[in-house]
Amino acid sequence: MKNYILIIISFFLITCDTIEPPYLQSNNQSSQKIVLIEKFTGHKCSNCPDATRKIKELQELYQDAIIPVSIHPGGLPEFTNTDDNYTYDFTTNSSDIISSDMGASFLPLGTVNRIDGGISNRCFTKDQWASEIEKLLYDSEGLPRPKKFNIDVTTVFNTKTKELTIETNIVALSDLKNNFNLAIIIIEDGIIAPQIDGTEFIESYEHNNIYRCAVNGTYGENISNSNGLENQFEYQSINTLILNQDANHNWTSDWDNINNCYVVAYIYETESLIIQDSVKKAIIDE
Repeated sequence: MKNYILIIISFFLITCDTIEPPYLQSNNQSSQKIVLIEKFTGHKCSNCPDATRKIKELQELYQDAIIPVSIHPGGLPEFTNTDDNYTYDFTTNSSDIISSDMGASFLPLGTVNRIDGGISNRCFTKDQWASEIEKLLYDSEGLPRPKKFNIDVTTVFNTKTKELTIETNIVALSDLKNNFNLAIIIIEDGIIAPQIDGTEFIESYEHNNIYRCAVNGTYGENISNSNGLENQFEYQSINTLILNQDANHNWTSDWDNINNCYVVAYIYETESLIIQDSVKKAIIDE
């Protein structure tokens, strides 16, 4: 009899538990929005692999609702410079500008849709990312926040000339009262190069989500209505890029890692700089 009472009490306690965030698990409603995380990191940053592990935890939790981008700020040379042990140069001119503008004054840090209020300008610590993502994806009742834009990306890659054509089609899902920009970048997975992790020097560390280049300028292009209809906003952008040393510091003639490369397109409000919607697309579809 006592066993039955314990079972009933246990059941009552379980069913009366307060539902806590993340709501993604508690209400089983998939997020419509996607959050972009710009993780500022460096191959000489001993604490940065912990931030990478945090990204993996967040990806397991939020699945495709987040897009991470790893940026090595050239403005922090003590973490990102090359030498005899760290020969791979991950820095780029455009990512250096973003790092400085977003406030990456130390590492590791990361933006979350470039919202402000971080510990350093728009940058948050890794332990702050989850709560900020949660607020961007779900409202106070745990309901998914709606998207503002549909972003569709298609790619055509010429394997002989290494020319990549990116077509981006945008449809606004509500009336637009502010100005917005479309930014397009290339990121790459699976780069094997040294990294310090705590006190351990790892010669063959796998670097993922690496910022490679800006396709249409560091901060993109202004989007405007292309169909002339007042209540139906549409915009198309076509960009062409040749994947060579101008787009990739580490390009070689036999470089064949295109299968690990992705286009990331995001739309942000020009006044607040806050990213509204993002999408990630493999350059070569499997």
